[in-house]
Amino acid sequence: MEKKSYIFNFIHYVLIIGFIFLFPLFFLPITREFLIYSKFYFLILFALLLLFVSLSKFIFTKKVTWATNPSLQPFLLIILAYVLSIILVTPNKIQAIFRPQYGLVMIISMIVFYLYSSYFLKKTKVQPALVLSVSGLFVAIISMIMMVDPFQKINLPSYWSFLKNNSFNTIGSSFDLVSFLLFIIIGASLYIWRIQKGALKDSENKRIYTTFLGVTITAAAVTIAFTLYTVIQSMLTEGTQVILPPLNLSWFAALEILKNPLTAVFGVGVDNFGSLFTQVRNPQYNLTSLWQVSSFASSRSAILHIFTELGLLGLVGFGLLIYYVFKDLNKTQIETKGMFITSLALLFLLPPSLINFFLFFASMAFVVADVRGEQKLDEYEVDLSKLVPAHIGLSVLGFLFIGSSIYFVGRNFLSELYFKRSIDAISENSLQKLYQNQQQAVQYNPYSEEFRRNFSQANLLVANNLAAKAQTGAQLTEQERTAVTQSLQISINEAKAAVALNPARVTNWQNLAGIYRQILNAVQQAPVWTIASYQQAISLDRYNPVLRLELGSVFYLLQDYESAQRLFEQAVSLKPDWANSHYNLAWAYYQNGNYRGAVQQMQVVIGLVDPARAEDDYKKAQDDLKTFQQKYDEQIAQQQATETTEEAPTQELNLPTPPPAAVEPKLELPKESSPGATVER
Repeated sequence: MEKKSYIFNFIHYVLIIGFIFLFPLFFLPITREFLIYSKFYFLILFALLLLFVSLSKFIFTKKVTWATNPSLQPFLLIILAYVLSIILVTPNKIQAIFRPQYGLVMIISMIVFYLYSSYFLKKTKVQPALVLSVSGLFVAIISMIMMVDPFQKINLPSYWSFLKNNSFNTIGSSFDLVSFLLFIIIGASLYIWRIQKGALKDSENKRIYTTFLGVTITAAAVTIAFTLYTVIQSMLTEGTQVILPPLNLSWFAALEILKNPLTAVFGVGVDNFGSLFTQVRNPQYNLTSLWQVSSFASSRSAILHIFTELGLLGLVGFGLLIYYVFKDLNKTQIETKGMFITSLALLFLLPPSLINFFLFFASMAFVVADVRGEQKLDEYEVDLSKLVPAHIGLSVLGFLFIGSSIYFVGRNFLSELYFKRSIDAISENSLQKLYQNQQQAVQYNPYSEEFRRNFSQANLLVANNLAAKAQTGAQLTEQERTAVTQSLQISINEAKAAVALNPARVTNWQNLAGIYRQILNAVQQAPVWTIASYQQAISLDRYNPVLRLELGSVFYLLQDYESAQRLFEQAVSLKPDWANSHYNLAWAYYQNGNYRGAVQQMQVVIGLVDPARAEDDYKKAQDDLKTFQQKYDEQIAQQQATETTEEAPTQELNLPTPPPAAVEPKLELPKESSPGATVER
């Protein structure tokens, strides 16, 4: 019996060491954002493997064993905070459960990783810091190889095109890469310091370890330096910018939840930070370089994000967790101390990410494993060999849990697989593959708002292709009209399904409004539905100038120039340095007979457009100004000049363009297509 237990314990140990080494390196380019999603599914697979090995051990030994853990109570509180936040507050509950960066499945899998690692790494001969250092060395080497662009002249398939990106690494974003390598440098440096203080008695091993760790530190430091150089150079030469959630708005969002007792305790809901962000964004945000980013999915700080989405209950849970670990920190090795403090600092300073949570839970496990090596914690064992029904019942329950987990996670994985194939179909210019794969993705995961939005756009594309015949002057047959109507109906239903999944997310309403707008010339009720959807989006994101401009352009297309002018003026007020809002306002003034205002607004546009960077826009504005000036001169000769409006800036000069499909006679969709009607998910 002892031999069987040893074998299973050894399997656990090998799995844990292998996972610590592989997690930073692992990726499979078969899902969207594969550096995130492939690691997410790898984490789940690892957690299920650990549970399966434990279940197998229980079946063979007929014994249940467990050990006390100082972090168990905080973990239970954290899971409770997640569950209650999802049940009571979160609009889209299933999407929140499977969110890879900070969802319930991720946090439970990390807890399983922590509980097993903290137990099986006690008195380990292979130091975890050394395992992570080996992994970090490989990460650094791969990153440096990619920086020299070795695949630049090689013709690669579309699904391997990411290898032509010289900033590619196996961790994720540049921030994630730098934070991971910084963690490795600190851990390896402190491990060298401990070795030099006599941790290794054998001088040969001491020299080998020191040399290897020194090489790792050097490679990591060089990679960090080149990564930062590349980012800074790109910012200076290409005008790219580092996109991070603003710290002030992240703080405002955290304070906003305290205004309501429910959200104060349970937060705004898992995966619902973006909805709160649009409520707390202010006009000053429109003056920053991030103004075109309508919303952020996460806070600037992982700790702030936890507080915002999980409320005081979640914050207390994580606070107790950190407290219990800190309490035993003086009993650990110096490199373990350094790694834990570094991982904690990353949670305070950076947005939540899978790699940073991995470093946090791994370093916590190292702390508890060190403590277990110094002092024996209580362990318990229950022998069920004489309680056959209990043994069989628990075994069946264990298999049911693992089997059902594989089923639901498998469906989620397949949906991501099909969605990635639909993205690849775009580069292949295959509408059929795009449609079929997105349809499969929605079938496997009907709770993904992004899948619903994309499938709605795919159906709209199909409808536009079918209706293109009408643009040539040919009359659509009854069969063609039916096909167009069905595609439009599916498109609208999918967009409305996304709205139903989370009515507080502005992106869903904006997508629905955009679909209605595209059928203005094809469906009789479309103008009313479009306006209603945009108004709902604006009510959720009051200071977004883009929404005002888009709704104003709808009124402009409907030749309601007074309403268009009013909304363009609001867009200019919200974003005074946006050229396109001034350009559209100038044309609205022109259509309303306010030629003086049109001239002044177009002069503002000319002052804002850089002729060196946007020559066509600059010429277009000059030509329009001549037209307006001519009309204004004629008006001056007849009557006194009208009022002028305040000046403002620009970027792109585009008047609203009518939707491509003009079907005559217009189609009439059922009442269920209106934005207020319910739709089956």
